[in-house]
Amino acid sequence: MSDEWREASRGRRPWRAQIEALRHDRNARNDLIDLIARRAASGDTAALEALIWAVDELRLARPAVRRLVVHEADADDVEQDVLVAVAENIGSFRGEARFATWVQAVARNKAIAHIRRRKATVALEGDDVGDAARISSMIATRTALDAVIRALPELYREAVVLRDIGRHSYAEVAEHLGLNLNTTKARVARGRALAAAHLSDQR
Repeated sequence: MSDEWREASRGRRPWRAQIEALRHDRNARNDLIDLIARRAASGDTAALEALIWAVDELRLARPAVRRLVVHEADADDVEQDVLVAVAENIGSFRGEARFATWVQAVARNKAIAHIRRRKATVALEGDDVGDAARISSMIATRTALDAVIRALPELYREAVVLRDIGRHSYAEVAEHLGLNLNTTKARVARGRALAAAHLSDQR
């Protein structure tokens, strides 16, 4: 075990900074992500936020998704669904296998569901489909909306409000926040996933 991993595992830095520090040491990074996933599974909200960030930022679901989903835009949609699924189901992660293995299984299931949905129905209007669209709709209509929005970290809150309550396009949200389009989409996706976790807790 490296000195860097020992320092990270003792929690001297925020989770995201710890992951960034280990970006080029895959084994130590995976050990840390496993630890964060176990903490998230036990109800640690800071760990869940870091885990959602890691899944999205490091594209942990991408390999499994792209093995089944050909089109780039569809793969992006499925990855958003994976973020929501991780947030909603992290409590089922037992730590008996690598988190990377667990999230790849989630991603494969979401990719298969996407393919079946494509075959069975006409695609949903707009650029959100699947679980991400369901969470977007819940955010826009739920009576407990204020509590859900207040629970979101400030970094994601405005992006989610503009996209899912204001119903602005991603381009409009990006312009309002002064961000590029990809960063805006990432903030909305991560914010939705955290909102999904909060909604699951309420249920």
